[in-house]
Amino acid sequence: MKKTIFFIFFLVVSLVVWAEYNVGSKVITLRDQSRYRNIITNVYYPATVTGTDVPIANDSTKFPVVSFGHGFVMSSLAYQWLAQSLAAAGYIVGFPATEEGVPNHAEFGKDELFVARRLRDLGDSSSSFLYNRTNGYTAVGGHSMGGGASFLAVNGALDITTLFNFSAAETFPLYGVVASEAAKNIMRPALIFCGTKDCIAPSATNSGLMYKNLKSEYKFYVNIINASHCQFGDPNKTVCEIGELLACPGSAYVSVANQQSIVLAYLKPWLDFWLKKNCNAMSTFYNNATANLSKADTLQSKIIDCSALNLTTGIRQNKILKAFIFPNPSTGKFTLSISEAYQNATIMVYDMIGNVVDVRTVSGLNTISLDYTSLPKGGYLLQFNTEKGNYSSRIIFE
Repeated sequence: MKKTIFFIFFLVVSLVVWAEYNVGSKVITLRDQSRYRNIITNVYYPATVTGTDVPIANDSTKFPVVSFGHGFVMSSLAYQWLAQSLAAAGYIVGFPATEEGVPNHAEFGKDELFVARRLRDLGDSSSSFLYNRTNGYTAVGGHSMGGGASFLAVNGALDITTLFNFSAAETFPLYGVVASEAAKNIMRPALIFCGTKDCIAPSATNSGLMYKNLKSEYKFYVNIINASHCQFGDPNKTVCEIGELLACPGSAYVSVANQQSIVLAYLKPWLDFWLKKNCNAMSTFYNNATANLSKADTLQSKIIDCSALNLTTGIRQNKILKAFIFPNPSTGKFTLSISEAYQNATIMVYDMIGNVVDVRTVSGLNTISLDYTSLPKGGYLLQFNTEKGNYSSRIIFE
């Protein structure tokens, strides 16, 4: 009898652990006022029933946010396998539908970052369908061009919990710092995927180089054997396959289903660990890695255990801090006034192509005088990040 009760208990617990949600979807427009830019975003989320514009799941769970950037000349809708898998597993996933034509890599990276932050912060807005439903942890990811842009997005961003991408492609110098150089400023935990038969963005000069340059304490590289570049997206949804056929004639690949299942075997427990703070998920991650030894070549910086969750790699900032800047515009001298108490903060200033021009730390000050008269005149972005939340504003020096 005791064995029967234990079995039933174990079965119920297992079903709860592995239960999946229905998937809802919405198309929303997010406004980045600092760039006077509208970002149409396809959002997928755990729902009460499957469908469009349906209510978010009502079990009181708070969900992490994932922002994902599409590849070059690929639609933001061409990743349904990923959207459905992550939303069903308890993630809010946003796909910015910008830069689908001739792209600006720097702007796309900023879009990826903005979508992650804005969806997270909508959890604080009583007028949003995400009200009280975001847990404050975020990931930025992307494929190909969107993968390269994800490095630009996370460059210097302290409030993004983790980074992942598929076959990231190097970004153009025309748009400022390139992805492989941006990687040198990134300390977020990172999970990087590529395929051994990717001839569109070969590992050696793209994702492999970016992985090598990452300053992340915890980083992991998965090079899937016989995987292709385009099969990280939905099959036959874009012109990617035509380009791959022309660039890689005669290549034979692992099946799309196998390639994507290998990705999920690593990606789901990775996100569960960092974004849901599920310590046991890292055991699943390593067990899955062992099970796929014949299917993927891997690298890692160091073994990850539960102690990693105690470090600043898990920064939670799910609140917009109350603050303001005056005067703005200014000559470069201005005051940052913070209306809330905090302990420690990092001030970061970016130019309009995403380069970090200043980083400094402060402790507990509510009025901070700043002098950037040495910088060229023009527009900049200031970020003020604390353990209580973050504030960002466009600043203009005349």
